[in-house]
Amino acid sequence: MFDTLKKFIWGAKTPDKKPLNLYQYKFIRYMEDRQKTYPLAFSKVHVPMQKDLVTVVLPVYNGGDILADSIESVLCQTYDNFELIIINDGSKDDSLKIAQSYAEKDKRIRVLTQENKKIPRTLSRGFREARGEFLTWTSADNVMDKDFLEKMVADIKSKPDVGMIFANMRLIDARGKKLRKHGWFEYPFGSANVIFPNNTYELNVYPNNTIGAAFMYRKSAMEVLGCYSSFKHTLEDYDYWMRMNNLCGISHTDFTEPCYSYRWHDKSLTAKDKELGITQNRYKLMVLDDFRRDFCLTPLLWYVTETPEYKAVADEFRAELVRAGHVILTDEDFPQLFFGDANSAVCHIAFGGAEACCALPTDTTKIGFDVEDSKKAEFDILAKLGADAEVSQDKPEYAFDDVKTMFSFLDAKIKNDILYDMERKIEEPEEPKRKLSVILCTHKMSETLKACLDSICKQTADKKDYELVFVNNSFRDTGIKELVQSVKAENPELEVNYITAPLKGLSFARNAGLWAASGEYVLYVDDDAVLDKAVIKETIRAFDGDEALGVVGGKVILTVPDEAKALVSQNTIGLWSNLDIEGKSLKYAKDYGEFPYGANFAARRSELRRIGGFRTGYGRVGNNFAGGEETLVCFMMEEVQKKVALNPNSVVEHRIDPERFNLEHIEKTTYSGIMTQYRLRRDLYAPQDWNDMNVRERANRAEKMAKAEKEGSADYVFWKATERAFRDVYEARQKDYEYLVKNKV
Repeated sequence: MFDTLKKFIWGAKTPDKKPLNLYQYKFIRYMEDRQKTYPLAFSKVHVPMQKDLVTVVLPVYNGGDILADSIESVLCQTYDNFELIIINDGSKDDSLKIAQSYAEKDKRIRVLTQENKKIPRTLSRGFREARGEFLTWTSADNVMDKDFLEKMVADIKSKPDVGMIFANMRLIDARGKKLRKHGWFEYPFGSANVIFPNNTYELNVYPNNTIGAAFMYRKSAMEVLGCYSSFKHTLEDYDYWMRMNNLCGISHTDFTEPCYSYRWHDKSLTAKDKELGITQNRYKLMVLDDFRRDFCLTPLLWYVTETPEYKAVADEFRAELVRAGHVILTDEDFPQLFFGDANSAVCHIAFGGAEACCALPTDTTKIGFDVEDSKKAEFDILAKLGADAEVSQDKPEYAFDDVKTMFSFLDAKIKNDILYDMERKIEEPEEPKRKLSVILCTHKMSETLKACLDSICKQTADKKDYELVFVNNSFRDTGIKELVQSVKAENPELEVNYITAPLKGLSFARNAGLWAASGEYVLYVDDDAVLDKAVIKETIRAFDGDEALGVVGGKVILTVPDEAKALVSQNTIGLWSNLDIEGKSLKYAKDYGEFPYGANFAARRSELRRIGGFRTGYGRVGNNFAGGEETLVCFMMEEVQKKVALNPNSVVEHRIDPERFNLEHIEKTTYSGIMTQYRLRRDLYAPQDWNDMNVRERANRAEKMAKAEKEGSADYVFWKATERAFRDVYEARQKDYEYLVKNKV
């Protein structure tokens, strides 16, 4: 679908074409990754709907003075195959009476009435009632051109695999006259036109909504996204377009002339921007959506059952799961899985309605494939294969041309639903049960792990003030579970929660701990760190004393074996996560060079959840040398206007495995660290403070420093890896620039 999108997006006419910018480039990379793994072509998706019918939803609240104009603009359309659903959202004026008077004259109009629930819930109700193949909504303020539906239907039909299209519009004043010289994407200036960018690459990454009120989307795309967010009043449409852009694809219409009039008057939400904080709060959407895009590229957990006649299609579906890197669970796995309050992300697909042979998590998404009518009520989603397969309106039921499309559609829909549940936990958080949650993640047994657990249990803090959330990132290792159970038995006064994170990687494990934690603050410690007795008390004290804090990092003192001391220098000591903090009092990090990292990293739980936790595209997986996930969190904390601090009074001893003290560790960690810094800048988390000149200067300086060291020494290896990394950064930057210049929009 991405090639199709490029054809339509880059082919549209615009006032000027310019090279891509870094914001657009960031979203394009996401888009390419998503479409490569989850190619979703809507021409191969079949949902309950009435072909060629357009559903227009019109919510109204006290709009009686202008409602008739909006209704008339729909009824006067040259395309007459539509239904108009008017929802009176608790109006106190004559809006309901006006709507009913029109419904009595035209059977295409349905009127619903309710107590005031605001636009997000009202829109969601309207589209749940929709029967059309194509959907749009308008408001009492605005007016469609007579050929609006005709042109939009023709355009969306010409783009069969795109979820949504949008068009240009014009601004009018309270009297319906053109509002000229408004300056909002106005082209030509003074025309009153709003000529939006011909692409949606910036929509999700830069806080400026570049889609207006002239749009249309497929019922099949709506089935992926579900409801408008009830947590996004005044930003509900922007949020919906962002989710649409992430999962379904949006294209500008081929035609550029405005086809819709948007009324700007004193009562409109747009006019109340400052009062309602609409634009001001868009940064929160950017932070949330950054997390959503990361999540949309991650695997899910699948449990597949089938009756004998469906074995072939079930095996084909399993092959898709393997190709996309998802995890397939067996009956034997479930007794070892514990998710706590975190979402399990488990999906059960039952081919032929085959029952599960074991108990599944309560939040499992249940998909029934070709299920008998008597069993349909047992499933959340129903699926079939075949373009001509009948699909029911009674329950979410969908048909697909092939297994690949079915998998991509299900992945998008399930992830969208999981993300909305996470959003609910962010916006409606439960009260903390204690002050702090210590989150300890591991994927292997070690002697240091036992010492770490012991140091957590022997803190000077009152045990009623903290809990231990132990995250097993190798859930099939029962020895780890047994160790935690013994710790729990030996320390009955300490709350110990054992959970599993089946997806491999430190960021996955840390996020699982975050959503399972019940503390006001969360403290991440490594499994090879031993805590000073006052760490928890000091961490609580730091946060309690400063509401502005989002992250607090503590001191990490590296223990170096005698036989490894020749490898550790001022240049290399940080490669084993040593973090020294000068002074005796808490201090704010002045810039990203002072951001904390490693084995003693704490955050305010509510704010860490707000940014979506750690990005799974960063951080260690197994024995690789990647990192940067803590630095990224610090940058994101600043985006949500929270501060980052360093606490020298919180100290852990870092007891690294002696086998990690070697030249390979120095070389690979140095190289990976610099490449991660490049990624943080390319991905727009870090400041754009590197240019080609200083990247080359850093490479040349590293080359010079390496020549001054003894070949084969630790510092020599460090400088050679630094030189190689910066030269590779330079080449990567050149490729980025070439892409930006080549692909003008």
